[in-house]
Amino acid sequence: MGSVLSPVGSQPPRVYWMRRVFVLGLPLILIVIIAVSCGGGSKSPSASSDGGPSSGSKTTSGSKGACAPGDLSAALSTSATTYQVGQQPAFTATITNTSTVPCQLTTSPSNETWKVLSGAAHWWTTAGCPKSTASSTKTLNAGASRKVSITWDGHRLEPGCTAGEAALPGTYHLKAILDGVSAQQVTFHFTKNTQ
Repeated sequence: MGSVLSPVGSQPPRVYWMRRVFVLGLPLILIVIIAVSCGGGSKSPSASSDGGPSSGSKTTSGSKGACAPGDLSAALSTSATTYQVGQQPAFTATITNTSTVPCQLTTSPSNETWKVLSGAAHWWTTAGCPKSTASSTKTLNAGASRKVSITWDGHRLEPGCTAGEAALPGTYHLKAILDGVSAQQVTFHFTKNTQ
């Protein structure tokens, strides 16, 4: 025990004490470094997942995700309220983002169903007929709108998506479901061709 506390040798006692500090301190320093690096590594990912970049990416994806039908409203309009028999009415739907955050709206004829009725008689529809699969995606800010349009040739739709007789004079109703959103119907009229 005395030789441990009072080093014996040809070197000054300070040299022996330095050697002991080095031999005993080096493993201690390595243990501390390992503990800090392991502890710091585990804290870093959890910190970033709680409030770092991944949290920001959640916000971005939430605000820039696809528009859900519940986030949208649709309003229909016709190019005129009255047409002469033989004319081709143009229809427009205005789709509005009614949510409080931007979303991605993809419009495509394949996601649109337009119908024209007169009383209980179905005159024309895009359902079941070949449609373009082209699509367009646009960021729709909160409260912003996007318009889609289509033109009806003014004839009854026959089986096989062929054109039948021209629309008769009378009252007609336009209905549409666009990207899962039902629009309130609008009314328009056909009158006899005066020419």
